[in-house]
Amino acid sequence: MLNSPLPLDELTESLPDVRERIRRNPSDAASLHTLGLMLAQRGEYLRSYIAYRAAAARHPGFLYAAGSAALTLGRGGDASAYLEQAIAFNADHADAWQKRGELYLDHLRDPQPALDSYLRAIALAPEDSLNYQSAGRCLLNSDPPDAAIARLRDSQPPNADPLHAARGVAIALAESGRYDDAFPIFHDVLRERPADILSMRILAEMCDARRDPKAAQRWYERAMAAGDDTMATTGFIMHWSKRGDYDRARAVFLSKKMGDPGHWRGEAIPGKTLRLVAGDIYFGDALHFVRYARAAKQAGANVIVQCPVRLRNLLRTVEGVDATVAPHDPHPPLDFDVSAFWMTYESRIPVGDLMGGVPYLQAPPELLAGWRKRIVLTKGMCTKGVNAGIAWRGSPFRIRDPHGSRSMRLEDLRPLTQVPDLTLYSLQCGQGRTELLNAAPPFPAIDLAPDFPNTAAAIEVLDVVVTIDTSIAHLAGAMGKRTFLILPYDAFFTWMADGDSTPWYPSLTLFRQQTPGDWSGPVKAVARALGNLKLT
Repeated sequence: MLNSPLPLDELTESLPDVRERIRRNPSDAASLHTLGLMLAQRGEYLRSYIAYRAAAARHPGFLYAAGSAALTLGRGGDASAYLEQAIAFNADHADAWQKRGELYLDHLRDPQPALDSYLRAIALAPEDSLNYQSAGRCLLNSDPPDAAIARLRDSQPPNADPLHAARGVAIALAESGRYDDAFPIFHDVLRERPADILSMRILAEMCDARRDPKAAQRWYERAMAAGDDTMATTGFIMHWSKRGDYDRARAVFLSKKMGDPGHWRGEAIPGKTLRLVAGDIYFGDALHFVRYARAAKQAGANVIVQCPVRLRNLLRTVEGVDATVAPHDPHPPLDFDVSAFWMTYESRIPVGDLMGGVPYLQAPPELLAGWRKRIVLTKGMCTKGVNAGIAWRGSPFRIRDPHGSRSMRLEDLRPLTQVPDLTLYSLQCGQGRTELLNAAPPFPAIDLAPDFPNTAAAIEVLDVVVTIDTSIAHLAGAMGKRTFLILPYDAFFTWMADGDSTPWYPSLTLFRQQTPGDWSGPVKAVARALGNLKLT
């Protein structure tokens, strides 16, 4: 999500241009690879994979891209075949070894070959901290932290920084919620290297997660004083945002000169064309930030919203939006190009004005009648009780989602099936649907799995939505639908630092983990809330 503001000349050619080049020369492996990259940036992951496969069939240099794309789609067998071929073609491909480790650790649940892969990646790229963190995750499956650090340090190449091992294990502990084990390791690292910005930043993030804002502030300030680090600055901005203090968040942003003097700051721009990059890959980002189009329209702009391709039709109906495009679509000449995420901090418009005016998104009217019939009919024409939509898994493509902490198993929602007079409807799409179809014992939820316009219509008809932090939460919130949102222990800034509400979406009620990784508490609280729900 945390994309830098985009330059006006970023898109040097459009998707139709690349497709035409391939039409003229179907054997052009490089263009097929470019097509795969473009499609992935549009959120079209299956089509992206097909393009990468075609590129790999024409040149072995693209085998890694095909394997990585297969892994993104959860196709472990295909990913394994392509990655093994990529390594056979180039045994020194550090990224291929890293991706092979991910395959074995997160998809095949086999930590030993995963560890072997990460150690090979470390030998090839000894300064890539992600490999140490991932190797630490493998070792922590069987070893206590001290032993994991010792084993990892013994496996490092002689030219590697000896602190990488300890820091990698500490980050693995932090991202799994084992804060008490991680804190002393980071402090040991800082005793040896007092200016280690990465350790200070992770300590700040852990203090934020542990609801210790004063300690978090001290660590962020120390990290920023130690040197220029975009992640530390962004973390400090999120620290203040989670507490609703956007004045201080903006002050941090401006103090580091993260903005561009040529960007639109909220002034009147009558007749100018502005592209608002609401979100590219992640659906939730686009649904959340498309609301900013109103402010640009009020300033007189012709507003083009860039969003994932699957949201183009739905978002073009939002107030202030003149047109929608996906990444690499042709577009008219631009006067301004704005990243909506950074506009929160770069703009002179008060954040309250930017976030206000919910609901701002409606279901397509032509779809509502059909969904009213469908949902009532699935209840056997009985209107007694509550109709609830559920979603339990977020995007498998999210980068900042440590080990799936923003997703749960369908089985974790089993307590909801015991609520009297409650009918459950699954809004889950993607890989999570397999859990519903294969649940044993069967899970009593009616599978809807519609596209986004139809999901919006289904949500409009339902009484309440129960979801984790995924695009369904943003869609229901943007529509003003009553929603029970189940959050991980360390939630994103939109959901604030604590409490059961967020100013971004007044119709949501928040239910938070009290222990990292434990969904049972918030799910039981949601079940009680559903049992007590009074419909108006």
